[in-house]
Amino acid sequence: MNTTYCDNLAEVLCVNQVRIDFTDKPITAWGGMGVLVGKFLEQIQFRDWIERHVPIIETSPNAGGVYEKVLGQLLTVLGGGYRFAHSMLWNHGVEALKRVFGVDWLPLAASTLTRFWNKIDSQALVEQLGNASRLLAKQFVAWEGIKEDNLNLDSSVLTRYGRQQGAHVGYNPKKPGRPSHHPLLAFLGSGYVVNVWNRSGDCHSGHGAVDFFQQTVMSLGTSFRINRLLCDTSFYQVDFIDYLQDHGYHYIIAVPIWPIFQMQIMRLQHWQKIDDGIEVAEFEFKHFDPKWKRSLRYVVVRQEMATRPQASGKQPILFEELEELKNYRFSLLTTNEYQLLAEQVWREYRPRANDENVVKDLKEGYGFAAFNLPNFWVTEAVMIINALVFHNLIHYLNRNIINPHTKVEQLKTLRIKYFIVPAQLGSEARYSVLRLGVQQGKFRDKITSLLRDIANIPHNLFNCNAVEYNLAVG
Repeated sequence: MNTTYCDNLAEVLCVNQVRIDFTDKPITAWGGMGVLVGKFLEQIQFRDWIERHVPIIETSPNAGGVYEKVLGQLLTVLGGGYRFAHSMLWNHGVEALKRVFGVDWLPLAASTLTRFWNKIDSQALVEQLGNASRLLAKQFVAWEGIKEDNLNLDSSVLTRYGRQQGAHVGYNPKKPGRPSHHPLLAFLGSGYVVNVWNRSGDCHSGHGAVDFFQQTVMSLGTSFRINRLLCDTSFYQVDFIDYLQDHGYHYIIAVPIWPIFQMQIMRLQHWQKIDDGIEVAEFEFKHFDPKWKRSLRYVVVRQEMATRPQASGKQPILFEELEELKNYRFSLLTTNEYQLLAEQVWREYRPRANDENVVKDLKEGYGFAAFNLPNFWVTEAVMIINALVFHNLIHYLNRNIINPHTKVEQLKTLRIKYFIVPAQLGSEARYSVLRLGVQQGKFRDKITSLLRDIANIPHNLFNCNAVEYNLAVG
């Protein structure tokens, strides 16, 4: 290397005798995202679905287009953004992304996206988007041939830091006293999100549970069978449990360990060991409140903290002074499946701990907890598009193309492994060519194989024109 090169060009930046310069060539850091997601959206003809079902009509000739703005939101989410301003993550070399996604324009300013979503500013418009998105989720489930599955219901707390409608002080264990929203989520054991509702932060934890469940069941259709309902403690509500009992649904619901249950646990004499440091017991109990018309079956799981330091559950304050109970963490479940042994009830509920990764992926990967705007309904609309549309799109791609025979990876892992691949847009004859900067032959073969598998997806539901481009890996 010429050691005097940078010394003679003082006006040029140098790093370790390497000259730093700039290029106008369309180069992107997101080549992998462009080719894999772009090919997938082309194959399932996603543009047509967006243009038919997102309830926004652009009338201005300078508006840019509904699909292009939704695509900009998708690229922001897939790029790791959790604010509308994070479109800057992908907008360098945007010409390459425009070409590979088959659009003439993409929104580069946060205000373009916020103005767009602010047009879905009423409950009626949100319901229109929600109905279409729930049907899309059902379609993904049908594409996989999933005819039955467990249904998981969860409530979440999303802390807010501005002045958003419905952001009120309520239950917020991580940020007590902070305003929040309190959404409900429904997802299958296979990982597809099938319903989302936003709720005010000061509402009761089980508010709207029956209506939410009814809508979810209706959206899944009569041809889909719910094997079992698995719920967190928010759904331990008398009206919800009565509804499940009266309509014949099997359920296992986590129960808050209130003092009245602590007294019941203290009376238990017979514990069954099911693994090192894990024991189960059960009891029947009927609340004194006349609203509770029937006694229920409860299963208690206790895990010894010394043997299982990462054990889930809680240690009630009342137990801390009791020699025989102070070394355990406890979980409490209720179920109407009397044919299952206590151990089986626990084992049937255990996969829900893994299913919580869906919620984690939504929050950490898809910005579910972060994208919000002052209008309550606009915030719910963005929740719906991120969870019911974007998450399910990538989840289908993940389960069936990228990781069909292994455990699915969260979006932040897919981003690092497959999406962040430098690429340069060029031309060859009459075709545009996106040249991926991949040196390893094995990874070249992997990308080629993934694109071939995407091209073989037998789903062309949305009837829009395909976008043609060539790919070169070099």
